[in-house]
Amino acid sequence: MAEGESGSFDLIQLSGPLTVEAILKSLQQRFMEGNCYSWIGPILLCTNAYEPPSTAMHAVLKKLVFMLMSDLSDSERPRTLVLSGVSGSGKTFTANQLLAKMFHFAHKTDWLQDLRRYWQVSSVVLKALGTASIESNKDSSRIGRMVDFYFKGLQITKVKINCYFLDQTRLVSPTPSEQNYHIFYQLLAGLSPEERGKYFVSYHDLRTLHYLSQGTEPRESPQQLQSHFEAWKSSLAQLGIPLNDVLKVLVATLLLGNVLFYEAKNQELSMQGAEDLRAVASLLGVQPLLLQKGLTLRTYRSGRGPAVHSPCSAAAANGARDALAKSLYIRTVVAIMRRINTLLRGASQRGQPGMLTPAHPQGTSERSIHFIDLFGFEANEVNSLEHLCVNLAAERVQHYYSQALFANTMQECSEEGVDPLFESSLYDCSPCIDLIGGQHNGLVQLLNKETLSPRVSSEDIRVRLRDKFQSNRCFIPPVGSSSTFAIRHYCGDVVYDIYSLLNANADTVADDIVATFNSKDCKFGFVAHLFAVELNRDLHDGIPHGQMCRITPAYLQHAAHSDSRQPTTYVQDFQSNLTDVFSVLKKSKPYFVRCLKSNSSQTPGHFDREVVGQQIQHMAVFETVDFIQTGFTHWLPYDQFVQRYRVIAPDSLTRLRSRAREMAEDLMLGLAKMVEDCDVSEESYAFGKTKIFLNEEFRQSLERLRDRILRRAAVKIQANVRTYLCRKHWPQLKFSLRQARLQGEAQTQLSEDAVQTPHAQNGEKAYTVRNYTIVGNYKVGFPQWRVMKCQYPDSGHTLLRAGDEVYVLGRSQKRGYLIVEHTGQQIHMPHHYTELRLTPPNSPPPVPPPVPPKRHQPQLQPQPCSDL
Repeated sequence: MAEGESGSFDLIQLSGPLTVEAILKSLQQRFMEGNCYSWIGPILLCTNAYEPPSTAMHAVLKKLVFMLMSDLSDSERPRTLVLSGVSGSGKTFTANQLLAKMFHFAHKTDWLQDLRRYWQVSSVVLKALGTASIESNKDSSRIGRMVDFYFKGLQITKVKINCYFLDQTRLVSPTPSEQNYHIFYQLLAGLSPEERGKYFVSYHDLRTLHYLSQGTEPRESPQQLQSHFEAWKSSLAQLGIPLNDVLKVLVATLLLGNVLFYEAKNQELSMQGAEDLRAVASLLGVQPLLLQKGLTLRTYRSGRGPAVHSPCSAAAANGARDALAKSLYIRTVVAIMRRINTLLRGASQRGQPGMLTPAHPQGTSERSIHFIDLFGFEANEVNSLEHLCVNLAAERVQHYYSQALFANTMQECSEEGVDPLFESSLYDCSPCIDLIGGQHNGLVQLLNKETLSPRVSSEDIRVRLRDKFQSNRCFIPPVGSSSTFAIRHYCGDVVYDIYSLLNANADTVADDIVATFNSKDCKFGFVAHLFAVELNRDLHDGIPHGQMCRITPAYLQHAAHSDSRQPTTYVQDFQSNLTDVFSVLKKSKPYFVRCLKSNSSQTPGHFDREVVGQQIQHMAVFETVDFIQTGFTHWLPYDQFVQRYRVIAPDSLTRLRSRAREMAEDLMLGLAKMVEDCDVSEESYAFGKTKIFLNEEFRQSLERLRDRILRRAAVKIQANVRTYLCRKHWPQLKFSLRQARLQGEAQTQLSEDAVQTPHAQNGEKAYTVRNYTIVGNYKVGFPQWRVMKCQYPDSGHTLLRAGDEVYVLGRSQKRGYLIVEHTGQQIHMPHHYTELRLTPPNSPPPVPPPVPPKRHQPQLQPQPCSDL
């Protein structure tokens, strides 16, 4: 194995026969050595060791970010980095590391420091709100995101976080083996006794709160949870978000779970948890009776007739309670996310006073880099609608990876008449994607239609699913009367529950509940703001009209659906947003980071060969290494090839050709002779009709050679510029060095002879010799230039005349006298003979006679000029 320049190994350099076992052995060996990152050509393969990354791993991530930033300057086409892998493979952690390093390579400005700080604190806030512990990952991010960086030159103009919130069901009914969102456990551990009383949770813990007691207890200690909560509060304050408002909504969300409606013997609706309902109403700023009516009454209106209010069943009231809890939590997260995006926008767009606006280079257009961190593949015993969406996103990412790397290359070679030297036999994800997300006959389309139909049951959907998709090879129909079915994904078969799919897809909350928070009845402005769109659009009079509003806020709804009067579903928005993400991918140049989890138990430093081997098979790692090692994975038009690599062998272009292909052929002859670290053969490159195709190993050799030549040229240019600047500023630098030397000698002499306080002699008062002169409110140090006010001495031979410039080294030990440098001699002269000159002198300072070295005399070192 040969290590790269930054300690990263490329799997295409594996010696011997290429097999899955050889790849697995290489990854395990590097994993045990602490090197968890490996390259497959331009693709980064990361193995999650569940440990902090080493210095060498940080260097690999910096190299990847540097590649992105360098490539961005070559063209205006956006760049996109796609992270993929199963749940628990470390995608979000790796993405956060890469995003943090984006600020390292950007042009340093005052605005960048604020941007970096906002990004750091926003990561802390969103992690607590959007992360939960599941079976395969104790820190599973339940929010998919696409982070956009916009540049002008190398200056970041703005950053935007596009979040695709998921897993609403977890909020009200987490599975017994998993947990709710981290923020709830941190909140209960971090609140002080006074705060617990203020927010009505003095007598509550994990066992008494219904939304938390359904899952497992947190794995972290109370001290760790409290530390996380303090960091979260501090980060929230730096974002300018009122902590009290957010805590009220979070606690109200938890307490809602303790309100239970049931039907008594007389068929009347009864309620358990009245005290918790009053606490929720107090936290949300509404009357308890109004909140209870909003949960238990429904408004029905037929045409233009009068509204009819009817009591709900116990199941409907409990469903309304859960819908309100989901809506409060999701809308609070969205409000925080919108505040973060406001802060991450450029100062010029915010227009805030006192904030520096980054200066953009003239004539540069805005370019962008997108980081896509969606969801990892998940497979539990029985899965819900959220898991179906997660796995649909994972299928589409895997399909895009196969298309971008394999299919596009094969098509390009075919069109150019070049032998690709590789036969693709990848697993095709298209049938599964069509089964789930087909536009006209997909499972999601059927689910949306049935969700919007009244009085539909899970049995109806079970029958229709079996009839419609039984012939699809990726669909495993329900067995007997079972309410579950399975889908054959690229990572294996996954079982889904029909009732969960139908219930979660509705994503509705009755307007009876939303109307409770109108400005007239609600005294808590933050909550009223959360429902502002629905209140202003549909409930401007504060009276319910028997309509259903969305749990998902309008900000997260797709633009095609948010303004529509027709009801939409959860999956519709998710699928539309997913389409938008892949439309960005189609317009950009992709980079890939493939993440693997080292074991299923999340044990630090443990490499499970079986677990890693399955992921290598499912994620086509072997096929990727084989393809990049043998095939033509890189191609360029002839003119771009000549423009990029002519700097390596300029002598080979001795003749001007009219055709770009002829110039490329001449250049390739010269390049083949100059490349030393690669065996150039007929399989290293090929000439197509309009493009030249390169093998990855040969391309890397050309890039290393080009980089070496450009670095040498850059060093030579810098040396010449620095030489010019040094010669230009040498007179000024020489004068500064001479003044520094004279000042040092004077200070040394004064410190040894005149700085000490003389003892009083002959009845005189003792005084301290100062090494400065006070002019107005300023201290002017020695040495300094002065002008003679009269001749010196008054009688006898005149040494100095009025108007002469004199160089004063310092104060004399004799009171009232100065030490003046004149014709190589030091004269002790009364200070009233001179006056301070504040303008530059007409002549350089006198050159003093050689001073014999003293024991403690400091050695002067020339200071570099600031222009250098």
